[in-house]
Formats: sequence, structure tokens, C-alpha cells
Amino acid sequence: MKTFKEAAEEFKITKQTLTSWIKELNENDNVVWKNQTRYLDETLINKLKQYKNIESKNNFFSENRDKDFGEKQNVTLLENLKKENELLVKQIATKDEQITNLMKLIDQQQQLTISDKKEKEELKSELKIMLNQYNYNEEIKSYSEVEEAQQKDSSQHQHKNFQNTHIKEKGFWRKLFGK
Repeated sequence: MKTFKEAAEEFKITKQTLTSWIKELNENDNVVWKNQTRYLDETLINKLKQYKNIESKNNFFSENRDKDFGEKQNVTLLENLKKENELLVKQIATKDEQITNLMKLIDQQQQLTISDKKEKEELKSELKIMLNQYNYNEEIKSYSEVEEAQQKDSSQHQHKNFQNTHIKEKGFWRKLFGK
């Protein structure tokens, strides 16, 4: 029998993963509790090895753990890490260029927005001036029309008065001279 921790270390997995494997196999009943410690019997461990094909992996690593393999693996790992590092440096440089270009675009957009805002304000100002001029011209026109109407009324009234006086005068002279 092995403790839960020992079995997880043997499989090179976490205790949580070991728990999930046991649940997948429906072998929760084969876990033995003693003094608040979980133990796995050899049959359960063998089932887990077969279920996840772990035995062949462990045999491969245990057979090839000599110094030469370890050194070759370290050299290969170091070369891979150097290549990955170079790739990451290139990617960072590319990202920096992209960020710089995006910052330029944002700056241009802000300048265009400011320019559009100024132009909009100028157009509003011009529109207000034109509306004020139009309203002023309309007021003058309506005032002129009112004055003209008043003048026509007064001239027609004067013309009627003149005609009435002319008729009266004529009537008076006629009366006077008898013509």
C-alpha cells in the first residue's frame, strides 16, 4: 500500500489529478483511510497505470536516466530555449513597432477630431451670423411694409379728403358764382 502523496509522486501528477483519475475509474471505494491518511492498494495503482498507460512512460525514463542522456537533454533544452528566446525577442520588437504605429494613428485621430471640432464651431458661428442677418433683414422688410401700408393708407385718406374738399369747394364756388 502507498499513501496518496507517494502514488501522486510516482505518477508525477498532483493529488487533485490522482483524485480525478480515481473518480473516472469509479474506484473511490478502494481508497483506504487510516489515521486521516489516504492509502491506495497495489491493485488500484496497477489499474491506474493501465488506465493512463503510465508504466511505459516510467520505464522509458527510468531506463534512460544516465548522465549522457541528461546532458544531451540539457543541451537540447538549452538550444530550444535560446531559439525560443530569439523568437520572443523578435515578437516583442514587432509588437513595439505595432504599438508605435498605433500611437501615431491615435495621435492623428485626435488631431483630426480637434480640427473637425474647430471647423464645426466656425460653421455654427457663421450660421448664427447669417441667421441674425436674415432676421434683421426680415424685420426691416416687415417694418418697411408696415410703413408703406401706413403711407398708402394716409395718402389714400388724404386723396379722399382732397377729393371731398375739391367737391365741396367746387360746390361752394358753384354756389357762389352760380355756375
